[in-house]
Amino acid sequence: MINKISWDICQEISDEILFAGLDILKSKTKTSFDNLKPIDFDFGNYLISESGRFYYIGESKNINSRLMQHSNKKRSTFYKNYLKKYGELANLQINEFDLQFMNTNIGRKEIEEFGIVNLPTILNKFQIGKRKVYNGNPNQKLWENVNNNYNNLLLEGETAFLKQKYIDWYDANPPDNAGIYSVQHIKDGLIYIGESSNVEERYDTHSGTTYFSAFRRHIGTDILNFFLKNKNGQRQKRYFTDSEDCMVDKYLKKCKISYMKINFGRFELEEHMIRKYHPLLNRKENK
Repeated sequence: MINKISWDICQEISDEILFAGLDILKSKTKTSFDNLKPIDFDFGNYLISESGRFYYIGESKNINSRLMQHSNKKRSTFYKNYLKKYGELANLQINEFDLQFMNTNIGRKEIEEFGIVNLPTILNKFQIGKRKVYNGNPNQKLWENVNNNYNNLLLEGETAFLKQKYIDWYDANPPDNAGIYSVQHIKDGLIYIGESSNVEERYDTHSGTTYFSAFRRHIGTDILNFFLKNKNGQRQKRYFTDSEDCMVDKYLKKCKISYMKINFGRFELEEHMIRKYHPLLNRKENK
């Protein structure tokens, strides 16, 4: 048993930690959506199953709101996936599924990714294959130790991230791994902190066309004062003109990016740093 947990240790033994956390989630008391009562915590993970079959695992920083969403047939992601997958054979109502949930102070996204692979779940469509199958003996005290010390872990993670060097945007070569990244502009200072299950892919998205990148859209609208447009009758306004897109590229040429691989706790570290440093273009967690 590791008595003193640290950020570096969490990165090294992330699978062992997640295996323990998933075991705790599976051991929680089962309830139904009909019997769901207000939950006294916000950040957490939840598991939806029926007759011992695992259908869906998720995470939220407002778990009451998320589970209320899932209880509504018209808004429930998992139930829409269930109806689509089984078609005429879909004979279960929402209130027939079992629901379990737990408080997760750190590692909630990784628990979701880990559970999709290691349960595995039937109805999750995203984050598939982000973790590997793990075999071992769950140590629930390890999970409790990590989640009881999450504040110190985030401070250690922040210190490690601030040591990363900034690289000119178009000279960067981010890792093909999960992690967080930070963007600074030569005049505007810190403009963005983000996370991704694959930092390299997210960097490529931000370096491409604006349609797929909220970061580029915020540069255009919040800094360069452009107005988003739609094309071909599409309802969403997610485009700039070609010349405006080029201006976004020019802005990025004056930016630098730093990044760090993270196996455990990337959501929470991103949120912690946004709340602390208030990047110009982040909206969530930036009040």
